[in-house]
Amino acid sequence: MSAKFRSAKDIREDIARARAYAKKSDYLRTLSCLASAIKGMVSSQVFGVEKFEIQAHLDEALRDLNKMKMIRKLFPEGLKYQKGKEKAFYQTLMRLHKKLGEAMEKARITKLRKRLAVLDDNLIKAAQLVKAGNQLEARKLYSKIAEYFQDVEGINSDIGNRLASFGMFPEAVPYLQKALEIQNTDSRAHSALILSYEGMKETGRAMAAIKDAMRWLGPNESLYLRMAKLHLTKREWGEVFNNAKAAYDRNPLNAEAAKLMKQAEPKIFSAAKGKNAAPKKIHDLSF
Repeated sequence: MSAKFRSAKDIREDIARARAYAKKSDYLRTLSCLASAIKGMVSSQVFGVEKFEIQAHLDEALRDLNKMKMIRKLFPEGLKYQKGKEKAFYQTLMRLHKKLGEAMEKARITKLRKRLAVLDDNLIKAAQLVKAGNQLEARKLYSKIAEYFQDVEGINSDIGNRLASFGMFPEAVPYLQKALEIQNTDSRAHSALILSYEGMKETGRAMAAIKDAMRWLGPNESLYLRMAKLHLTKREWGEVFNNAKAAYDRNPLNAEAAKLMKQAEPKIFSAAKGKNAAPKKIHDLSF
């Protein structure tokens, strides 16, 4: 226990924090603050009435600690502090802090594993409902899953991707949008949202989704190629060529991009030739 000077004010604040944490049943912070107070008492230059007051506050904090459920179970007689044995008591508190921390972490992991197992079971059940043609019940179950497991990171992205993979594109969109509101760099959510709009034949929204993905993830070969294909549906040959070329520049082995460029090039040339053609003579019908 290193002897770092602590003022009477520091010690009183540690004790006050310990009592506040005890009321919240926060075992680890209660023990940590009490240990800090005990450590401070060793190095402090507090005497007289002030030291007596600190001792009284410490006794109250220890009573609070001994009332805590887990402490009562481990120490039926309560933890006892003796003057002159601050170092030993400090070590007792720190050992208890370590043991409780390890036990609580183990319990947390066990609880989390059980909860995730329940999540997996429900996701499997929802998928089975979809495959059985019962999409209505599947949608209801996915909604309940999203609500109950909302604290699980990426849950909306996961559900959205599953729905998109089943071809339930309109149902997937809200989950994917919510996922991107929470994490705008979620590449899986971006990809599934684009796929959903493509599947819904919502070309404009799909293009907007691609631009949004480029904004957050950066442009890449796949996004440029998807954009080229969307422009192809609208016969916007200049954009088909530009986006296909951008994909091709990133990967000269991309045969699909090369094919789109080849398909678009004569259309662009033909359109340009038409614009440069001499205007037709307009006959003056006035007499």
